[in-house]
Amino acid sequence: METKGIMADLVIKNGTVITVDANDTIADAVAVWKDKIVRVGTSEDMAPLIGENTAVMDLGGKTLAPGFNDSHMHNAATGDFLHSLNLIDAASELNPTIADLQERIREKVKETPKGDWIGGKNYVPESMKEKRWPTLEELDSVAPDNPLIIIIRGYHAHVVNSKALQLAGITKDTPNPEGGVIDKDPVTGNPTGVLRDTPFMKEVTPQATLEDFKAGLARIGEEYVKTGVTSTGEAGAPDNPDPFRAYQEAVDDGSLKTRTYLMIREQFYLANDLGLRTGFGNDMLRLGAVKIFMDGSIQCYTCAFREPYITKDTKGMEGLRYNPDQINALVEKCHRLGYQVAIHAQGDFTITMAVDAIERAMEKYPRPDPRHRIEHCLCPTRADLERMKKLDIITNFYLFHPWYWGDRHINDFIGAERASRMVPAKTAMDMGIRVCAHSDCPVCTPNNPVWPSNPLWGMWCAVNRKTRSGVDIGPQERLTPMEALRAYTINGAYATFEENIKGSIEPGKLADMVVLSDNPLDIDPGEIRNIGVEKTIIGGEIVYESR
Repeated sequence: METKGIMADLVIKNGTVITVDANDTIADAVAVWKDKIVRVGTSEDMAPLIGENTAVMDLGGKTLAPGFNDSHMHNAATGDFLHSLNLIDAASELNPTIADLQERIREKVKETPKGDWIGGKNYVPESMKEKRWPTLEELDSVAPDNPLIIIIRGYHAHVVNSKALQLAGITKDTPNPEGGVIDKDPVTGNPTGVLRDTPFMKEVTPQATLEDFKAGLARIGEEYVKTGVTSTGEAGAPDNPDPFRAYQEAVDDGSLKTRTYLMIREQFYLANDLGLRTGFGNDMLRLGAVKIFMDGSIQCYTCAFREPYITKDTKGMEGLRYNPDQINALVEKCHRLGYQVAIHAQGDFTITMAVDAIERAMEKYPRPDPRHRIEHCLCPTRADLERMKKLDIITNFYLFHPWYWGDRHINDFIGAERASRMVPAKTAMDMGIRVCAHSDCPVCTPNNPVWPSNPLWGMWCAVNRKTRSGVDIGPQERLTPMEALRAYTINGAYATFEENIKGSIEPGKLADMVVLSDNPLDIDPGEIRNIGVEKTIIGGEIVYESR
């Protein structure tokens, strides 16, 4: 970038600058003018750009890296009741027994008017001492006059009390919806209160307003910058205009600092086609992919696999939302119209269907560089990864899986051998596939005391591949620290067609950077998750500084 006559607005020097450029260059200084990087090199190289109004930041040997890109989350949903950050935290680490959870609910009931909804999040039945969901009777006994919903971590299942079932009109005669399951007592046929991948409660829980969505975005955005996140991928807001108005207004008034790529659910995106396509927008807010949900969640046994789960008599096919003809037609339509698609597909059976659909659409309607994506991509086969490389399909991995759920993958879901092959980030990178990474917030959130969504924690998970009990799980899929950093930076930018403007520290790119207390490339790999974020810089502006 031409710098003749320019005096930098900001010079950062005397540090370890991990540029994440094509050569993995390490520099020690950066100059910023307006919102762009204008020079990268040595501290001496910056001297001609320092004027009387130039701010100079001396790193004192600390590390500067590109700002992190959390490429799949649901930030708008944090302003909605079902995903609110204010819900009771029902995690077993905080409430080990159902009696403990009941006490938390009792306390909430005391401050909640009769008839108003009460909600909880982060419940994991198998992690409780009783290893089950609470019964209707247990929930009714502590919340007899309030509809109550307790949501599993991952948001693909929940348990409700009788008041909530009544409001939703769910009885023993209510059939399962497509792609979902109403659990029923095997003797009486009555609903147990457990609902897996069903839409019923969305219709009866409190509806978020524009201001609710804006408040949620502002709050979660403040938390994100504390973890060094400068770009996010909204992976499906609620299906009405208000979340998108909220994004626009939050960007305009400065309450949301993070850059956002909007992936919009297929039902809403295609039903409201304005002729605008993937890529429309600006550096702060851009239209992205059509988001398509194909299966559910492994925690709810609704990911579709070729082989059955090891503890349940199911392959998860009840979680499929499309048959092959339907998904082929939908992907073909999106591709033909010029959209990128981002397909939620986790089980190996579902991933093959998704790759089939993309391959078919690309062969029928060739177009340059569509960069279609598979979101989560939990258990792809090697054959499908090879096809994904050929088609330049991007894998967006939830790198936290081995640590957060690894023990259950081994013991409850798919067994040790299949679990060792889940989230095959190393195999994919070695093939040349662009691997990016995400938190799926609010599955885990930046400020959560139990499951934080800190990208440095995600990098630790990818580099160490250990379960929470300390078991090595698929060590052959461990990434190097640089590979993990690429997943959270330049590869995330590539997934949104923005690798030429962000994702690395290079002249001409947006000045989105993070100052770290330690260098993730040379610290003990077991300590990566303990690295502190000291400053977050977006467009040359310091938006967060630790105290």
